Amino acid sequence: MFPLARPYRQILATCILVVTAVLPTSYVIVTAWKINRPGHLRDIEVEMSRQLGLQVSLEGIRYPCPGEVICRGVVIRQEEPRRKGLTEIARARSVRLRRGDRELVVETDGLRLRGESPKLAMAQLGLILQRPSDGSFDRVSLSAPTCDLDLDVDNLHFSLREVAGVFQTDRVAPTVKASYRMVAKGSNTRCELTLTRDRKTEPVRTTLAIKTMDGLPLPGHVLDVFFDSTDWLGAAARVEGALTLRQTGAKDWEADFQGDLHDIDMNTLVGRRFPSHRLSGLAHLAIKSARWGDRPGQGMGWIEASGEMTTGQGSMGKDLLNALATEMNFRLPEKSAKYGTGDSKVDVEFQAMGLTFEIRRDGEIRLGGALGNEFAPDAVLARQTSALAYAPRGAANVRGLIKTLVPTNASDPVMVPLTQESRVLLCFPAPPQLVPKRIEGN
Repeated sequence: MFPLARPYRQILATCILVVTAVLPTSYVIVTAWKINRPGHLRDIEVEMSRQLGLQVSLEGIRYPCPGEVICRGVVIRQEEPRRKGLTEIARARSVRLRRGDRELVVETDGLRLRGESPKLAMAQLGLILQRPSDGSFDRVSLSAPTCDLDLDVDNLHFSLREVAGVFQTDRVAPTVKASYRMVAKGSNTRCELTLTRDRKTEPVRTTLAIKTMDGLPLPGHVLDVFFDSTDWLGAAARVEGALTLRQTGAKDWEADFQGDLHDIDMNTLVGRRFPSHRLSGLAHLAIKSARWGDRPGQGMGWIEASGEMTTGQGSMGKDLLNALATEMNFRLPEKSAKYGTGDSKVDVEFQAMGLTFEIRRDGEIRLGGALGNEFAPDAVLARQTSALAYAPRGAANVRGLIKTLVPTNASDPVMVPLTQESRVLLCFPAPPQLVPKRIEGN
């Protein structure tokens, strides 16, 4: 030990005091000044906008502890080329940010996501995913007790709860995975979502997979993203299963679906679209597989589908039953080869209807019975103890289906009437020889 004179001891004590007290205090004072000065909030907005590639605005910000930031009144906007301005895509009452080891944890309150339409929302999300990461984080975790999703088309609004998501910032294949509960009338269903943008090949391939996991089937309202579910399936329809959407480059989206549609109103599905026919009852459609995509020479539509349809008690118009026999080769019992006698306005009552189907790429339709062991394997329509109709022997085709639902007096066995109703049916794979023909009044 070297003895220190009194002046040196005083200098050393002063240095220690400066290091342990004055400097930290000065740092806190400077930091507080920076945080509270008018331009600090604007600096944070600019920095967050640069990192996200989006326009961010904040109402306020505070720092409860080191490594943690709480932002109030967060609004995120994205450039909209058509309007030559900015459009809001997300907002939240508050966002808590916590930094970890190569991970950013985001906790939100009052989260709301918005898109002008489902298609534009996917395009906006694709633009966000294709931006290269700055390398600050490998993983971003997000949680939200509630989330409102507003797609701004015909009041298309969804309420999500218990949202938990992860964004993997992979330069080659950035991926978003999310689990959430969709809250709707009569259901609280947990779903899972995976979105991947694969840059390993050219053009870039985007895949979105959505699957129901547990809980009651979702209301058919969720299908309004693709079509008016109430107008097609009825107000009571419900859905569950797995849907996978794919887009290659700028091409149209293709889709695969496996799942079930419950409580389809057959009167809405058939009677509203094809008013010359009558069919009532609630149907359950179990789809083993269905694929939607581009068909060479035919445009977008169903490429192939298979599954089973069953209904309980209902009724069918005699004209429709006879058309199934004439155009689709359904077989009627010999004692009533045609249900044309008597009042044609009186429908044929049935206790059950069940059939399996397979629609192939060439427009061929394979049909079979699905009424259980109480009836013959090929029975598709039955009363309590007797069959009313049997599946065709061999195959039918989409042309026959169109001519069944859109009747015409044309004698040409190949051509079909080109009407608003037949256009709908042409989304099925058409036989090579199918020739739509415009008829008078259409």
